[in-house]
Amino acid sequence: MGHKIGDSVAYVRYSGGESKQMERPLVREAAWTIHVNGQELVTLYCTPDKLNFLVLGFLAAEGIIESLDDVLLLQVCEDQEGVIDVSLDGRPLPPPGRPILLSGCGRGITFEDLSSMHPKIDSSLEVPARQISRLMRDLRHEAEIHQSVGGTHSSALSDGTALLVTAEDVGRHNTLDKIRGECLFRGIPTRDRLLLTTGRVSSEMVAKAAKMEVPIVASRSTPTDLAFKLAREWDMTVVGYVRGDKMNVYSRPDRVTVR
Repeated sequence: MGHKIGDSVAYVRYSGGESKQMERPLVREAAWTIHVNGQELVTLYCTPDKLNFLVLGFLAAEGIIESLDDVLLLQVCEDQEGVIDVSLDGRPLPPPGRPILLSGCGRGITFEDLSSMHPKIDSSLEVPARQISRLMRDLRHEAEIHQSVGGTHSSALSDGTALLVTAEDVGRHNTLDKIRGECLFRGIPTRDRLLLTTGRVSSEMVAKAAKMEVPIVASRSTPTDLAFKLAREWDMTVVGYVRGDKMNVYSRPDRVTVR
């Protein structure tokens, strides 16, 4: 786990009117610049873990690739720390639209105008509330970096019974890109699945889930008002404040059953 955790730093801990010199490592955050066909595309701030999946997921989310067949080479450059080179199958790189800086920590970015329409999510998936609670507990137990030093968000893709893919990162949106990239690499379908996350459900999180054709997004935190509006427009279920056996279902509550 060494590459995910930074060097130890000294700090002063105040407790009960007393102070004490302490030392503890912090979670790593690093800038990685993606070059596609020799052209600099974007710099992502992330936890340097599962970088290959992060890049695949980001490129898929932005519509630059559709499958692994589009990628000839993906190389994390060891001799140029912070650089990832991607070679595509000869297609011209589409020009991005107006960049939109996202609200999530880690300085996420998307080239998509979130006001544009996505198709509605057509899914008959139903998940019992007790299963969502159990899966959220499982996700928290899988969060190795957070348990060690804190400072990360965790997300997971589930079939409603078990966690299929998990990811941790300083950025919430990065965790979804890592999940999508790993699913693309391993051939795991994302359609009709459940996404769980420990972080706030913002508009870009709902948009990334919609692109994965995921009908249910559940979080330990809250959705934003724009996330709620988008979820309602795209016929998605958003669940917030999943803590213990309690949760709030903000849209399409019929997908969360009590049984």
